[in-house]
Amino acid sequence: MSGLLLGGLGFAAAIVMIFLEVPVAVALGLVGLLGSAMIIGMDGAMAIGATTTWDSLTNYTLTMLPLFVMMGNIAARSGLSAKLYQSMSVLIGHRRGGLALATIGASAGFGMISGSSLATTATMGRIAMPEMQDAGYSRSLSAGSVAAGGTLGILIPPSTVLVIYAFIAEQSIRELLLATAGPIILAVTLYCLAIWVPIWMGWSSAPKRARATAQERNAALRELLPPIGIFGLIMGGLYSGVFTANETAAIGAAVVLAYGVISRRLSGEGFLSAMMDTAMTCGALYLVLIGANLFNFFLALSGLPFSLTGMFSGILDQPLLVILLMLVIYLGLGTLMDSLAMLLLTVPLFVPIAQAAGIDLVWFGIFAVMVVEMGLITPPVGMNLFVLKTVQPDVKLTELWKGAAPFVIADFIRVAIIIAIPAIVIWLPLNAI
Repeated sequence: MSGLLLGGLGFAAAIVMIFLEVPVAVALGLVGLLGSAMIIGMDGAMAIGATTTWDSLTNYTLTMLPLFVMMGNIAARSGLSAKLYQSMSVLIGHRRGGLALATIGASAGFGMISGSSLATTATMGRIAMPEMQDAGYSRSLSAGSVAAGGTLGILIPPSTVLVIYAFIAEQSIRELLLATAGPIILAVTLYCLAIWVPIWMGWSSAPKRARATAQERNAALRELLPPIGIFGLIMGGLYSGVFTANETAAIGAAVVLAYGVISRRLSGEGFLSAMMDTAMTCGALYLVLIGANLFNFFLALSGLPFSLTGMFSGILDQPLLVILLMLVIYLGLGTLMDSLAMLLLTVPLFVPIAQAAGIDLVWFGIFAVMVVEMGLITPPVGMNLFVLKTVQPDVKLTELWKGAAPFVIADFIRVAIIIAIPAIVIWLPLNAI
């Protein structure tokens, strides 16, 4: 069997296994190990497996991963994430569409902490949807806000997915984190329009609520200051060059820990629980990375990435066409699997093609993350929509599709803008100190 055919069969086998809910680490690692053994023998494959494991566990870039995860877990135990939706609903919930906007903001914050679009959608579906429906919001608007809000956290620093992309694609994590600033502002602006326009057109219902008292608003502002300050510290330190990305992770974790202790919101039991969750999460992430590295090595041995680059050779002088083809593939995969699985599968194949087409790999990383997340809410079969349907079974699929449609349009506009004006992504990394 030729290496190219073996690589194609291995790639298909990994997709099928992930679709059948085999853990991503197991699917990628098993295919990578067995595929490599069929090409270079079992002894060679086992030697590569040992080397890959060691390299993954000792890579300097990845030292920030446990710190970012710990920061998120301590923030959750200190009540930072739980207060986001409540505080934002107090501040802007009295405006038309205010609760939907609060859902978008809180989902972004929760996603930043949890690192999972699906977990964010499930959590906010239980918290925000009942409140919006009690306030008289149409179910389509409520569902669309929750499903779309779940896609934002992956792009907001600290983003574990971007750290993993940086490791696989061998890119600067500092530049990738800085590159998120423009797309985040663009995403929030377009999502606000995706809420307001249907309300103005009379397609969605979003009644006003009574305005909170001045005392309640002041209390809500105090609750928002810590997460805003932590985010500002991360981005400010990175932009100014005062901190490296690894130092930023350490300082962020230390600041969140200090906040929890000083505010007395972090108990000893909560701290131990956060450490246990950090160990479990990091163990799972490192297993995924080891599996991904084995899979990448197998693909390189098979020659599949180079063959794909050759297949694209006729259009490599047209980067826009290359990008559009990748966009279609990502939207299709978004109907089958989670964002991390999609990136781990496709980055080893797409990065050589993007490089050959002259596409900046920092820009491509942001593009890939945005498009992957867009696939999770694209009707009729986006994964976030399925998760929300499971959490809120009374919501009809047609209501989910109707609610997600304005946000999908907003996402398409956002992708079109960064394709037309790539400086929105790469200007800050290029001009940072």
